[in-house]
Amino acid sequence: MPVATKTVRIGLGLLAVAVGLGGGWLFYSMSEPPPVPPVPPEAALPETPPAPEEAPPPMAEAAPDPLPASSPQAVFAHIQSELNRAAAGRESIKAAAPAADRLAMVAEALRRILAGDAVGANRALDVAEAAVAAQIPSEAKMEADPALAERQEWLVSYFELLPALPRKSGDAAVTAAFVRLALVLRKVDAVLLADMLPRLNGYDLVSRRSASGLSAFDGRGLRLPCRLAATQRARLEIAAKSLRQLAGPLTDCPVPAGRASDFAALERFARDPVKGIADVALAKPSRPGQPSSPLSAAAAGGTLAEIEAVAQSGADPLRADERGLIALHYLASNRGLSPADRSRAVALLF
Repeated sequence: MPVATKTVRIGLGLLAVAVGLGGGWLFYSMSEPPPVPPVPPEAALPETPPAPEEAPPPMAEAAPDPLPASSPQAVFAHIQSELNRAAAGRESIKAAAPAADRLAMVAEALRRILAGDAVGANRALDVAEAAVAAQIPSEAKMEADPALAERQEWLVSYFELLPALPRKSGDAAVTAAFVRLALVLRKVDAVLLADMLPRLNGYDLVSRRSASGLSAFDGRGLRLPCRLAATQRARLEIAAKSLRQLAGPLTDCPVPAGRASDFAALERFARDPVKGIADVALAKPSRPGQPSSPLSAAAAGGTLAEIEAVAQSGADPLRADERGLIALHYLASNRGLSPADRSRAVALLF
């Protein structure tokens, strides 16, 4: 056999062997793996029950967002709170907004009046009136923004109705400063209302009423603290006569409707607030809106223990809300307290 023929046969034989081995690897690699023997029952893991689904944690009720310190509602509340503290002989609390402190000089004027310092009271009122004047748009501002003309006319037309009060000396000076304080309060709350109201047109500043129906701003105005009616009744009467229909309710005593200008009734309430609150509660008063603080909420519908708990936690009973109300006003609508519990609650809040 020729050498070439042998070589070809040997090559074909080797190729056949290689193909056989390769085909066997290919076949083995593509074939299914041998079945896994089942796990004996005794070796099987016990079935684990599915974990119960955890209930989502209850969502805490979101507290209302606090008003910005520079908002007119917050400034209004701060000034009323400062008046309350001044009448009670408590220390002043500085406002977060500088403009509020200048308008709140009306509270410093009250402190000076109660101390018999007419000169100091008038200086404080000068600062407050300057802050009011700064809120009235100037001619230059109205030219730059014609929309400010309505604000300027709305405020100036009201201020022109307020009487001009002469300053006096001697014993009458303190009383004159008291009357001026009542007048400046009307200017201060007017400029704050100008920023609060969604529309100036249709709101009567004299009557503090909206012409288009009930409004959240009806009756809105800064008021002298009720406790002053016990010692300043004569001056309150003089202020009411001087300002006439522009005076509005001068105090914040929570007396029955129609008695806000009955100074004898105001004095009786201030001297005996326990009886005064009891009389108001018997008259079935309506709640003065939604309480905006834990202390007001407890006073409006809580037990004595709840009122005491909030009061003892450091809540300030003289702190007014954006409507000028304190916890005592909400207590008047709480008819669930016994006479003894109501007496204790009044002692905590007045």
